[in-house]
Amino acid sequence: MLSRQPITQELVASLDPAEQHALESLQRALVFGESLGLARTTSYRDLVGKRESGLVHVVTAAPANRVEPLSWWFPITGRVSYRGYFEKARADAFAAELAEDGYDTYVRPAPLYSTLGWFDDPVPRAVLAWPEDQVVDTFLHELVHQTIFVPGEVAYDEALATFIAHHATLAYFVAEPELRARAEAGFADELTFAHLLGGLRDELARAYGETTSPEAARALRAPIFARYQGEVYAGQPWRSRRFARFPELALSNAWLVAQSAYVGELPCFDAELASLDGDLPAFVRAHRDAPGHRFSACAAGDTAK
Repeated sequence: MLSRQPITQELVASLDPAEQHALESLQRALVFGESLGLARTTSYRDLVGKRESGLVHVVTAAPANRVEPLSWWFPITGRVSYRGYFEKARADAFAAELAEDGYDTYVRPAPLYSTLGWFDDPVPRAVLAWPEDQVVDTFLHELVHQTIFVPGEVAYDEALATFIAHHATLAYFVAEPELRARAEAGFADELTFAHLLGGLRDELARAYGETTSPEAARALRAPIFARYQGEVYAGQPWRSRRFARFPELALSNAWLVAQSAYVGELPCFDAELASLDGDLPAFVRAHRDAPGHRFSACAAGDTAK
């Protein structure tokens, strides 16, 4: 809080031209988000952090023999399947404690956070170095959190924000075909990735059903991970390099539940938007009116197959 700098004309003038352009884009994106039915926000009027650093580090954990996240309860947010730290050393230490207890752990950096409108969140300076389409998508994602949030429903909240932000970004760049095409390819790959993860989760669940031992589970899953990182990955219709590092990653249940929180429900949201003839404001209204609802296919459990 103490390190924030109000975004004044003088501060903007001190930024390099690319950062100034990114700041203008995110401010226009927030206004555009309002036109789609997202909340008006008083956030993002301050700058914080350094040009090259992120703000928070996120810890996710899961049992070695189940694809289920460990969760923690907090006021306002309810149960959450991750914990965030401003200091990486604290995040790593907490993950190490969980690993000693036998859990899979995954620590990742995050560029920013949302206080869900309770406080005025700042703009991290590091984000201003990103490509314009990523800046727009990221802040629209956070604006969805300020608009629609269901306590204890991380998979719904994160996937909904991801989905709405992606489609809002495509609409935002309708007059800029190059940026729109790049974003569209990345978002299409995210939907492909959601289906891939859904298949992986199902296969692991079946394999874990045969054992209760964490050691045996780790042995069972190794060839499954290898096949998904090899032949399954290679067989997907990728349109960008967004997930090019997947074959090299150190996979675990913790990694899987962390990724699934953001993309697991995308196929169902995609089906729901199609049922509304692609009317994004109508989709936003539906979820503002009934936060947490699932489209009929989702309610039946037909997700990410």
